[in-house]
Amino acid sequence: MTNSTEAVVRSHLGIPSAATEVVVVAETSHWDPNWLLTADRYYRWCVRPALDRTLAELASDPRRVFSLECLFFVDLYWRDRPERRPELVRLVNEGRLRFTGSGVTTPDTLLPEDELLLRDLLVGQEWLRTRGMTQEPRLLYLPDSFGHSPGLPALLRAGGFDYAAVCRIDGMRFPGADLEPAANFPRPGTSAAHLLAEGTADFVWRSADGSEVLTHWMAHGYGHGDMIASGGLSRVLGLPAAWPDRRPVHVDARIDGYLADLRLVAKTPYRLLGIGYDFVRPVPRLVALLDDWNERHYHRTGTWLVNAAIDDYLDLVAHHRHLLPTIDLDPNPYWMGFYATRPELKAQARDLGRRLLAADAHDATVALVEGGPVERPSAQRHARWIAATSNHHDFVTGTAPDRVARTEQAGWLASAIDETPWPNPGDGPNPKEDRGQGADLRPGDDARPGPLSVRSDGHLVVVAAPWGTAVFDPRRGGALVSLTGPGGAELLEGPSLELRSYTDSGGLWRLGNELHGGRWSLSDRSTDHPATIQVDHDGGVAQVHVRTRLAGRSSLLQHTIRSGDPAIVTRSSVDVPNRRTVTLAVHQRAAPARVTMHQPGGVVERPLSRYYEPTYWPLHSFAVTRPVSSDRSALAVATASPTGLHVDAGGITEVVVARTAVKEVAFRVVPVMAPAWGLSWESQDAVVAWGWHDADADADADADADRSRSAVGVGRHLASVVDRSVGHGAPSRPVHVSDLDVEIAAVKPADRGAGTIVRLRSWASPSVPRTVSVLLNEHLDVDLVAAWLTDSRERDLCTLDVAPRGLGVPIDGHLTTVRLATRPR
Repeated sequence: MTNSTEAVVRSHLGIPSAATEVVVVAETSHWDPNWLLTADRYYRWCVRPALDRTLAELASDPRRVFSLECLFFVDLYWRDRPERRPELVRLVNEGRLRFTGSGVTTPDTLLPEDELLLRDLLVGQEWLRTRGMTQEPRLLYLPDSFGHSPGLPALLRAGGFDYAAVCRIDGMRFPGADLEPAANFPRPGTSAAHLLAEGTADFVWRSADGSEVLTHWMAHGYGHGDMIASGGLSRVLGLPAAWPDRRPVHVDARIDGYLADLRLVAKTPYRLLGIGYDFVRPVPRLVALLDDWNERHYHRTGTWLVNAAIDDYLDLVAHHRHLLPTIDLDPNPYWMGFYATRPELKAQARDLGRRLLAADAHDATVALVEGGPVERPSAQRHARWIAATSNHHDFVTGTAPDRVARTEQAGWLASAIDETPWPNPGDGPNPKEDRGQGADLRPGDDARPGPLSVRSDGHLVVVAAPWGTAVFDPRRGGALVSLTGPGGAELLEGPSLELRSYTDSGGLWRLGNELHGGRWSLSDRSTDHPATIQVDHDGGVAQVHVRTRLAGRSSLLQHTIRSGDPAIVTRSSVDVPNRRTVTLAVHQRAAPARVTMHQPGGVVERPLSRYYEPTYWPLHSFAVTRPVSSDRSALAVATASPTGLHVDAGGITEVVVARTAVKEVAFRVVPVMAPAWGLSWESQDAVVAWGWHDADADADADADADRSRSAVGVGRHLASVVDRSVGHGAPSRPVHVSDLDVEIAAVKPADRGAGTIVRLRSWASPSVPRTVSVLLNEHLDVDLVAAWLTDSRERDLCTLDVAPRGLGVPIDGHLTTVRLATRPR
């Protein structure tokens, strides 16, 4: 009811027009696909009985609304309970069984690639549509994700969503998560502190590309109202820690407490009371409970309680949008340890995603050439479902215990990878036709590189390339002790490509310095031990193999230097004891001021620290430091799979390359929250690329946005270098773009309707309107006949003018989707 008046929305929900305060009681249940238990056990023990109970409650009261946050378990119920399918379809289409998102899961939005997040939302929407369910969620509800991408509004705009609701943001207090008094929250200088100072849980969230989304922050937890009709501790997981208590005196006391909490963060007449911690079952006869309270208290208080959904609440709040602040929110770091926990899962998830994108590009080319749809094999459909599931905030994050992560989660990814081979390169168009990708960003890349030489200088190993000279010292752990550019200027302040081992009492979620009573201290450095160095030199490529010691164990580093690429690609294989975090450090000469980082949905400028020291930020793909002095070169770094990044004011940049997280422990012996444990760890591998950015180009720019674009170009190039080093080059695609600030993120056969879907990603400043030419590759014997601007759920928005070989696409955000229709020439 987005376009309805406030009075119409109130009438639809049964709210009296005279009510001066309205509490929307939104009920759901948070269902993790496989966190502490495997999916099957969660389904049998928790979800199936909860859904049976939910359907019974909805059948008993036609005013009752219950929300489902994602499709994963609904799919299991659909297959397990075929006799309930007509009832499910009816309740979904009536809007009484309300989806608070169209995804397979409630995803983490910091670590997966933005294209895979958009696919998650598409896969779930198509699940609904193909089963006769017409509901198209307008809200994305992310109750339990541990921080969120600052580009989330851009992702939601691309997906066609109106609203967002989140819970865990940096600096907030969450029940049971910390061994600290409530007075220590919100943390100073954090997002939670800012919103509480504004006095609102409702705000307009704006991302760097200018996208905006009306957002609600669940400041008191996503199950704030769980105990409205219960006594005891909690109803979470169906544990015997609560009992029913519907006595008016008990219910009144609960609601009085909820109102006191919610009034502190409300600028409008509306308050949202969420019910729905992990695997809670529906509150029996909830509507009758609220009716009773209204009958006893409304005429005295002017406060009305109504059972509805979160999007209903935001429909009401939207009519008071002018009262709300607009905030460029970066709700991180909430927790920092999970950025690098279980790197093998993160690498598998990215590999599967890249394979699926390559397969889609191949299928789109075949469809264009053959002039008809391509039937996806069932194995590929299964792989798409697994890829979407892996986005979950307890999957790709690595926060499930060993028995789940190493068996079910890793097993699912491995089987999906086996089902998704890389397409035969000969099946697609000439890769040179695919312009506008990261490999083509740097001038001179296509020039013939000069020679590369390797020599010994006493005990030192010297590698000289046309773009610079690198010197390695086996006496300092094989570290890079000097790096000079073409003009001879030294780029380093101290030994670099150094492994650092930290004693870390954190666990799967957090680093030790995030815990009251936690430990985080430097315990060993590879530069404190001698190393052996072996160099393989083959024409324009040198590989420097370093075997060194760290924490009493052997570690390997392989640095690849190419004559034509101003970068060093480092492969690490690190084996360390439990409760250690290992970083790879570079000590640059230029003192950094800020860091420009890619996150799903765009690029963000971040300070070097926020509350924690050290602060680690999620390194999704690339980052470039912004130097204090404009006459100094700055460091760029890119990673083959997500991890954590710390940059200190002294110029030391550290990337986490291994983490043996066990269990959060405070004061050496006291366990903290977090029931999931990691107990066994093997050697961990990582691939990181390092490059140096000429800050003079930034200094010549007139605006911060232009300086950021310069840094982004370097970061994109470095990301393409590291991707190629692990076999993740850009797939061959049947179309290309002519603008170097815009790249093709994906090409695929349409799932909803006919045609070919093309997704564009713009790295340009949002303040510069542009129209980008999307062109068919020359060898394709087809012409364009029609095109539409769509959202990522492939719903057509408007038509676009076309010529036989291409069209102009207006770009006004980070992500743009178009549908193309073609015919043979």
